[in-house]
Amino acid sequence: MSQSKSTSIFSPFQEELFRTLWVAAFISNVGTWMQNVGVSWVAATLTTSPLMISLIQTASSLPALFFSYPAGVISDQSDRRKLLMALQVFLFVVVMLLSLFTEMHLLGIHLLIFFTFLIGLGAAFTTPIWQAITPEVITPARLKEAIALNGVNFNLARAVGPALGGIILTLGGIQSIFVFNAVSFLFLIGGLYRWKNAVSPVKSIEFRKTAIAGLQAANRSKPFRHLLIRTISFTAFVSILFAFLPQLSKYEWKQNSGQYTWLWVSLGIGALVGSYLYGIGNRYLKATQLIFFSCELVAICLFLLSLTANFYLLLGILFITGIGWINATSMMNVLAQQYSPTELKGRFLAINVTVFQGSIALSSLGWGYLSELVTTLTVLKIAAVGMAIGCGMLLFFPLEEAEDVSSESVACADPLVQFHLQ
Repeated sequence: MSQSKSTSIFSPFQEELFRTLWVAAFISNVGTWMQNVGVSWVAATLTTSPLMISLIQTASSLPALFFSYPAGVISDQSDRRKLLMALQVFLFVVVMLLSLFTEMHLLGIHLLIFFTFLIGLGAAFTTPIWQAITPEVITPARLKEAIALNGVNFNLARAVGPALGGIILTLGGIQSIFVFNAVSFLFLIGGLYRWKNAVSPVKSIEFRKTAIAGLQAANRSKPFRHLLIRTISFTAFVSILFAFLPQLSKYEWKQNSGQYTWLWVSLGIGALVGSYLYGIGNRYLKATQLIFFSCELVAICLFLLSLTANFYLLLGILFITGIGWINATSMMNVLAQQYSPTELKGRFLAINVTVFQGSIALSSLGWGYLSELVTTLTVLKIAAVGMAIGCGMLLFFPLEEAEDVSSESVACADPLVQFHLQ
């Protein structure tokens, strides 16, 4: 029986369209993680200001705060295939322009933030639409397995991308990473071009009425509201890691670019391992408990990161952080899907992405300002304690259990990912 179950997980690969888009998404995910790591390191070399460095994370996430929900509404009324292809063309042009400015030695911290914002804008529209197409590119009987494989896709890319990015950064410079990422969008365009039988959009309804209906429904859903509160309590504090890892690596831990990329690799491998450990935790823990223990684990890791500069200890701590991070976000992601009515799923998921990314964007900015007043390591301690207390208090307000949640139904891909099938 276990053999059969194991085989069924890979059954979506038997369908050519899913296989093609999965490979294209993996290449794009690798390119995205390469660029994320490269841009963060370059930002740390262009300025020593914690605020300016944190603005990179804010610029990447802020567009989702304003545009993810409109994108979710649009995705329910548009030809998703054509819309996604247009978005990939936009992102290709933006990243190639970024590469051109780098080649001309015109790239400064402000221009880097501007281009990061444009890329985040494209991602804000892309992510909700990607989330909505999975049922269209796979047979219903294989949907859960497809979601599980998409989680593997993202976490493999999170491990491979930083390592490959570090090698390319050392050998060819940041411009080579930009070019690779730009080319990766062409693979997505090619995969989408081969999708000939896309589902026709539903009859157009007035945008304003559709958007308001989704917001009202989400507000009436008590479980969904409580889930969003947990999302904020987690992402508002964990965002400091993604915003300040380059700052910590270069100035606090005195590391080079190669060591910095290995920190990301360790975090990615931890997330990959954590995506499989999720199944074990889900069998023995309720959703509220799993999120609580995962958040507390990440809080402990954040505090430990502020106490040591030993490279090998940092690798171990970030590995464990990845496990906690992916378990918390996976459970939140599954609950978001379970709490979303079928007819409103696109809008509910878009709200979830908006809250997730918006919390990261605004909190990263706040951590940046605070770091101008006290040391980055002190801010890291504050974030760790804040997460431990905040997530602990929410333990007294249990979430409703999602039905039929298994290790195979986990997307394992948090909303930070920008180009994957969910």
